[in-house]
Amino acid sequence: MSPPQWVATLAAMIDRLEDLFAQRINLGVTGLQQAGKTVFITSLVHNLLRADQAAQRSPLRNFDVFDQGRLVAATLRHDTNATVPQFPYTQAVAALTGQQPHWPARTEGISRIRLDIRYRRGDSLIGTAARWLGLDEAVLQLDIVDYPGEWLVDLPMLGQDFEAWSAAMLRQARQGARAALARDWLACIGERGSGQPHDEEWAARAAALYTEYLRRCAAAGLRYLQPGRLLTPAELKGAPVLRFCPLPAPDGAAKRDSLHAAFAAKYRDYQESVIRAFYQRHFAGISRQIVLVDVLTALNAGAEVFDDMSAALAAILQSFDHGRNGLLQWLTGRGIDRVLFAATKADHVVRGDRIHLEHLTQRMLHVLDESNRIKAAAGVKVEAIASVRCTDDMRRSDTGREILLGRRQGDAADTPLDPGAIPLDFPPPWDSFKYRFWDFQPRADSAWRYSGFPNIGVPEALNYLLGDHLT
Repeated sequence: MSPPQWVATLAAMIDRLEDLFAQRINLGVTGLQQAGKTVFITSLVHNLLRADQAAQRSPLRNFDVFDQGRLVAATLRHDTNATVPQFPYTQAVAALTGQQPHWPARTEGISRIRLDIRYRRGDSLIGTAARWLGLDEAVLQLDIVDYPGEWLVDLPMLGQDFEAWSAAMLRQARQGARAALARDWLACIGERGSGQPHDEEWAARAAALYTEYLRRCAAAGLRYLQPGRLLTPAELKGAPVLRFCPLPAPDGAAKRDSLHAAFAAKYRDYQESVIRAFYQRHFAGISRQIVLVDVLTALNAGAEVFDDMSAALAAILQSFDHGRNGLLQWLTGRGIDRVLFAATKADHVVRGDRIHLEHLTQRMLHVLDESNRIKAAAGVKVEAIASVRCTDDMRRSDTGREILLGRRQGDAADTPLDPGAIPLDFPPPWDSFKYRFWDFQPRADSAWRYSGFPNIGVPEALNYLLGDHLT
């Protein structure tokens, strides 16, 4: 027998009231290519959904609301933004927990996933008052926004005109490893003066060669790449607004029908309809942010790639300026009150080096933040994490030295390995050491599907990003 209509109506009203009074956090998750965004979001969501107080070794241990026995349950919602793709959670879990586990495919562009986190109120003043009113449980709506860090590298372009930006990009392309990677594109733009009449066919060829140059840079580990949408165009793939590239300054004033004038117009269009629109549309709602940083891959690649990643991070830092007159507040009318910079792959270094990985990342950010605005901000933290832990800590029997037990690509089984050491100085002493950190593969462990992913630092990250809303 179905319940009376008034019962269903009352239940719907209670659900709507709960939604009305629920706290909401929009958490932005970003990072440069291969920093681990997809794995982090998958681990965070999966571990919340699979939370089990009876588990002896829960991956949520050290998440305060879980340790206190106040986490009731997390559930997925399916009412995310209809115009933004859903984060591929199911596919990512399947990749990590299948018979032949592998890292999931990286996401392209923006995606979202939304959770309701139901919890029992704590002993805070607000929690005590709410319990006195009979409101023992509450709901935190967590909306996770996944977007490429390459798009944040574009932010400084808003402060440059086409001429200044072109000069900077041309100077960059002629230095170090980039010179060989840019050879075809530089030859193309060198064969025709930018003051000549616009030719759409030539323009498309020049833009395609510039895009290929950026892709080669990305494959070589370089990360300071503009415009970021050429690498991750998402819904703009094939759009005319992406059909431009840096050009040498013309001799004299550029005519209205010149290549230079046409590219400058597209550059201004990119500034307004792509960069500014991204911040105003998607950034305006974000209140908490995690930026994933792959320091180990940059150390492996050497000084040039490390310095290039540092330059990219310096550009990204401008997006999280906490000052009253920061560019983000000017663009969106609001700011982000907590930012976590997470040094990923903490399981790729020995236990004693994880604090050094954290300190190296912290020093890097502080050196890049020349104005000390990030250092002085109350809502910024640095932490070393491993979203899905793939190694075990062990010691060599002969020397007692800490090593790792893990499986690399192509290995048939776990292998004891002695990874490189994290430098204690910034910048790293490149002449003294050759850094080598192994890449590890996820393990074939059927328990991961049902009990969550082992990790390093994810519960502590949740405390910082969500904890003040779970009182």
